[in-house]
Amino acid sequence: MCTLIEKNIIENQNTKTKSYKMAQYRYKAKVTDDLEDAFDIVKNVGRMLTEGKIDKKSTLNNLSRALKKIESAKYYVDRE
Repeated sequence: MCTLIEKNIIENQNTKTKSYKMAQYRYKAKVTDDLEDAFDIVKNVGRMLTEGKIDKKSTLNNLSRALKKIESAKYYVDRE
């Protein structure tokens, strides 16, 4: 059995390996941009919902745009 510290070390090593592999991708910039855009959209929708400044139609529209960004990023990752 691994201790909690050993598990964290293993997870960090796996993360470093994944980020190293990401550096080799041709579409890294496109994937990164799409994921950052999706993150920003979801974050802003959440903030507007908590403040009560957005209606149902706009919420669904914005979340569908975020989903399209994620699907676009997945498309480019699958192309590699």
